[in-house]
Order: sequence, then structure tokens, then C-alpha cells
Amino acid sequence: MKNDAYERLFRRYFNEAKLYVTSLCRSETLAEDIVSESFVKAFSLIDEEKESFKFWLFKVCRNAYFDYLRKARRLTAVRDNMADDGADLAERLIEDEEYRALYRAIALLKDNYREVIQLYYFDELSVSEIADITDQSVQNVKVQMYRARNKLKEILEGQI
Repeated sequence: MKNDAYERLFRRYFNEAKLYVTSLCRSETLAEDIVSESFVKAFSLIDEEKESFKFWLFKVCRNAYFDYLRKARRLTAVRDNMADDGADLAERLIEDEEYRALYRAIALLKDNYREVIQLYYFDELSVSEIADITDQSVQNVKVQMYRARNKLKEILEGQI
């Protein structure tokens, strides 16, 4: 019975979590590893019904990614190696040209701007949930979203 519940949660949230982590690390294989490990960690720590498993899982995934970066101690080299994988993934996932342009523009944003845009628009989390995931104030998340939207507008208008 418990395994069925875990399986349903895994099927429901794996792709969303993988897309979120891929947006952070820009590597599909690394994202799969991190998300899989995060599910194992989440299932081993879950002791009661969580109000929002998706929110909690995303926080576990984010922490697992930053743990990976701390252990690797090669942040610059990791980003250089992952840049090409992220572009290939975007091409496969997004087929419409307008969405490709938008996704490319999002990829050009600073990491913190890209993260809040990803969580808000693609993962459909509220501003307060994003604030909790990123350990920031709600007001700071709103400011980042405002700046990210303005930067996206500049980038997209420059492409026209």
C-alpha cells in the first residue's frame, strides 16, 4: 500500500522535478540523478502527510543540487560542461519557435532570475512557496521576478 503511494508520487512529480533541476544544472543526466536521489531522501524522511509534496520535493531537489555543487567544488567547470546539454534539452522539449526564443532568453538570465521564473511560470508555484524554497523573503522574490521579466523583455525585444 505504501509502495503504491510512493509510486504514484514518483510518477506524478518526477518530470516536473527533473525539468526544474535541469533548469538549475543544465544537464539532463545530472538532473535525473539528483531527482532520483531526492525522491529516495524524501521517501525516507516522510513520516506524515505533507501538505504540498511537490513544494517539499522541489526544496529537497534544490538542496541536493547545491550539496552536489559544494561537494564538487568545481562550479565554473560544471557550468561550462553543462551549457551544451541544456541547449540540446531545450531543443527537444520545446518545438514551437516562439517558445524556443523564450526559453533561450530565460537561459540567458542570471541564475536567481531564471530560478524564480522557472518555479513561478513552469512549475506553477506561488511567490510564498518560491520564497520558502529559495530561503528568501516574499518581497525579494517579487523584486527578482520584476527584474527578470524586465530583462526578458529587453532580450526578446532585441531579437525582433
